[in-house]
Amino acid sequence: MTNPESITLGYIGFHGDPDQWKPFCENVFGLQSVPTADGIRFRADERQWRIGVTPGETDGLDYVGLEVESNAHLDQIVARLAQAGIPTEENKALAQERQVCRVVTTAAPDGTRLELFTAGQISCTPFASPTGARFVTGEIGLGHILVLVPNIDEALAFYVDVLGLRRSDVVAMGPGIDAHFLGSGKRHHVVAICSLPDLSGFDHLFIEVDSIETVGIAWDKVLAGAAPVGRSLGQHANDPVVSFYAESPSGFLMEYGCGSTIIDNPDTWVESRWESAYLWGGTFGSRAVR
Repeated sequence: MTNPESITLGYIGFHGDPDQWKPFCENVFGLQSVPTADGIRFRADERQWRIGVTPGETDGLDYVGLEVESNAHLDQIVARLAQAGIPTEENKALAQERQVCRVVTTAAPDGTRLELFTAGQISCTPFASPTGARFVTGEIGLGHILVLVPNIDEALAFYVDVLGLRRSDVVAMGPGIDAHFLGSGKRHHVVAICSLPDLSGFDHLFIEVDSIETVGIAWDKVLAGAAPVGRSLGQHANDPVVSFYAESPSGFLMEYGCGSTIIDNPDTWVESRWESAYLWGGTFGSRAVR
C-alpha cells in the first residue's frame, strides 16, 4: 500500500453456518476456504484471510475490519474518536486472533462493530482459487460494504469527519433518499450508506475480480440455482461496476463484479450526483434497486 492516509476494507466477519458458506464462497465466487477451530475463513489473495464466518445466535454481520496504513495514522484516528466522545479499545489478544499488528475496536453510530487495524498477515502459501478467479485487492483493499443506517447525518459525520473518508459521489435512490459513497485512497468507495424508511442493517459486501468472464461464469451458476438471486446482472452508473448480487447463507447480499473506478489522484476527484444507481440491469431478485 502506498497512500499513507488511505483506509481500505481489510477483512470482514459474519455469523452463519460454515457448512453452508463453504460451497457458496468456493463454488460460486472462487474464494479459497481455510477451516478454523470455531468456523471457517476465506482467502482472496496473499493475505491469510479476508472473510471469516463463525456460528452465532443470529446470522449476519459480526465485524468490519478497516485497514489503515501506519501506526501514526491509526493513532490520529483514535485521537479523533476520543475527541468526538466515541469509545475505543486496543486489544492485543484480538490482534493475534485477527493476524494483524494492531487492532482498535469501536462502533459506528448505527452499532456496526468496526476494527481499525494495521498490517494484515501475509501467507507463505500462494492463494489458489477453486475456480481460477483473480481478485482485485492490493492497495485498494478487499472491496466495499453498504450499510442501511437509521440516521444519515450521524453516519456521514462519523465516517467523513471522524474516520476521514471522503464522499466520492451521491446517488438518488428515490424521493428524498440518497445513497452516499465514501472512499479513501484509490478505492472509489469503501463504505456506502443510505437511510431507507423500511430497511436497516447490513445490505451487502462487494468483492471484485479482474474479468467480465469470471463474473459471467459465476452469474450462470447463480441462475442455475447455486444461490438465490439478490439483484440481476447490471452496470452501476456512478462506479461503474458490472456486477450481480447473490443472497448469502446469512441473509445479506454478496455483490460480485469487475471494472470498478480507480481514483489515481484523490486530491483532484470531483464529487458528483447521479439520478439512478444503474445504467442497465440490477432489477430483479430478492431486493430490487429502487
